[in-house]
Amino acid sequence: MPNIKSLSATPVLFWIFAMMNFGVSAQSWEIGGAIGVSNYHGDLAYNISPKETHFSGGIFLNYNFNEYWSYRPTLSYLKISGADSNFTDHELRNLSFRNNIYEFSNALEFNFKPFSNRDIHTKTTFYATAGLAIFMHKPEAFLNGEWYNLSDLATENQNYSLFQFAIPMGAGIKYALTDNLILGFETAWRKTFTDYLDDVSGEYSDVQNADGSINRFLDRSWELTSDGRPLANDGDMRGDPNLNDWYIQSIFKISYRFTPIQCPY
Repeated sequence: MPNIKSLSATPVLFWIFAMMNFGVSAQSWEIGGAIGVSNYHGDLAYNISPKETHFSGGIFLNYNFNEYWSYRPTLSYLKISGADSNFTDHELRNLSFRNNIYEFSNALEFNFKPFSNRDIHTKTTFYATAGLAIFMHKPEAFLNGEWYNLSDLATENQNYSLFQFAIPMGAGIKYALTDNLILGFETAWRKTFTDYLDDVSGEYSDVQNADGSINRFLDRSWELTSDGRPLANDGDMRGDPNLNDWYIQSIFKISYRFTPIQCPY
């Protein structure tokens, strides 16, 4: 007589086996590239400044678990910049910077509609994405025809790492031009854990002892106000240390799917 326990377990084992088969057959790899623009939000841009928009690009892989979920590692280059001259209420501070960012990110994508090469699935879907990134950056400022590495100068008597973590969060739309070729557009914000993408965060430091040094020239504290006084003294606020910096990327993507998603009957 058959074992009752083994019979009761049969449907469970069947569905586990079926789901494992589904997962294997639904997996596929994509390789692609992206090109677009990047921008920044922080102490030198409390609103996004269109004139500080720069080129951005990257290459990525996509590993599709099924028609809804995929995993995407990406290597990206982004350039950001900011200037007080873009905002009338910050013009007097007169700070500016640029920063080249090299980023490696790992993100998950979720398609709002089933997206594959099957006829019963849609050719277009919106999707959401989020993940974790590590990036390298180097804020610089321009003075008298030369760019200076601000992290080396400790303009606020500070030390910060040029390697940082970020959380990319965004959304996009993708379209299957063919079974293998996929086009897309995506915008994603990066929440960082540093306030020094722009080298501005806290207080003016060592202003009185920095006469003639490049630090004093780059922090602009020597400049005069309309009544002839120096712009800043030791301890005056230079930025807002309570708000970390963000950077943003908007890109067009194209990818090639090597093994189209095929779901078994």
